[in-house]
Amino acid sequence: MTDEMEEAITAYLGEEEQRQRIRELVRKKTGVDWPELKVGDVEKSMSSVTLFYWCTKEDVGKRGHQKQLQLTDEEAESIGA
Repeated sequence: MTDEMEEAITAYLGEEEQRQRIRELVRKKTGVDWPELKVGDVEKSMSSVTLFYWCTKEDVGKRGHQKQLQLTDEEAESIGA
């Protein structure tokens, strides 16, 4: 296996692990598990971190369907934000 392939695999696993952490955090905070959850953005300001996401693939890109969560510093750190 080449170094480039190993780096690509590591990057994918890192992204998948982060997606799973975000999915678990959303489940904890909302009480609902979204297997198809898609992260829109993570916005950081001086005093808070906001996670924007869609619950299903069909919702992605639809303005009224995007959800958001305010995260504590600890929660933001747990998802690598």
